[in-house]
Amino acid sequence: MATWPTLDEVRQMLRLEPGPAEDPLIDKARLAAIDYVTGRVDSKYILADAGGFLIPDGLYEATLFAAARFYRRRDSLDGTIGWGDVGVVRVGRNDPDVDALLTRYMAVVLG
Repeated sequence: MATWPTLDEVRQMLRLEPGPAEDPLIDKARLAAIDYVTGRVDSKYILADAGGFLIPDGLYEATLFAAARFYRRRDSLDGTIGWGDVGVVRVGRNDPDVDALLTRYMAVVLG
């Protein structure tokens, strides 16, 4: 079990140093990722604790990946990004790794 990723953990994932200009942007991406994950999974996997919340390791990883992706998404506002000699590449709408991690924690809906 883990807790939601911290600003420092997301910054480490992005390989960025602390900075007054970037930290608020990284933290907004982190909070958006937490909101995204909590909206996609069954709430029974998010356990309230005296110190905050406990979540399965898979949700921690999915949130960390989503936060890094949301932060980097600002470099591709129109959904494309320049990629050297390849030219312009369209950024996919969903991250397959995040989706794969979230799948086992989603509520099953029949009917």
